[in-house]
Amino acid sequence: MFKDREEAGKLLAQALAPVIDYSARPIVLAIPRGGIPVAYQIAKTLKIPMSIVVVRKLGLPWNEEAGFGAVDPTGTAYYEESVLRFLSPEDVKKVLEKELKELKERERKFLPEGYPDLRGRQVIIVDDGVATGYTAIAAAQFAKKMGAKEVIVAVPVCPVDAKARIAPYVDKFICYYPVSSPHFAVGMFYQDFHQLTDEEALSYIRKAKEEGLFEPTSEAGTP
Repeated sequence: MFKDREEAGKLLAQALAPVIDYSARPIVLAIPRGGIPVAYQIAKTLKIPMSIVVVRKLGLPWNEEAGFGAVDPTGTAYYEESVLRFLSPEDVKKVLEKELKELKERERKFLPEGYPDLRGRQVIIVDDGVATGYTAIAAAQFAKKMGAKEVIVAVPVCPVDAKARIAPYVDKFICYYPVSSPHFAVGMFYQDFHQLTDEEALSYIRKAKEEGLFEPTSEAGTP
């Protein structure tokens, strides 16, 4: 049981330390909003820069919390094929359009100047946990498109079967606490798992900038 996302980030940093390649200019990319406090503590502990990667879960029309995939900043979607057969093409299109609109709004809010240059770098994708893993997959694929040399997905907690789903898309998958519970939810493993507000997320970004931990954008970082 993690006290909160910051404690989870400190512990995850310990697990990441042996695989960080400082010669490959490592960078932590947080999936907002919950991944931002985790990434901030990793950046601070390991003394590497951080930034944001905005991806969006695609939720079922009748239950948005149940994801059937995710979309990355280029508009590329990654689907759970077994669920797609229950959805019409029109359903999928509507969900995708809605989430892409939200994705672009979050980019303007959290990353108005654009993405950093990822070419030739070790990129660590971080969230506060994974369930289906599709947002992590979308973020990892985006990093590869942007020229990352090595892509690692790192999370504090995950179901044991997450590795099999995510591993084909990444160079390394690190989960601090894999769980075999049949009824998995990320929030079950945090004492404090309140939904971060935009202002809380932005406060971490401001703090990282003040401490020299937030990677500036570059023209090469525009998807």
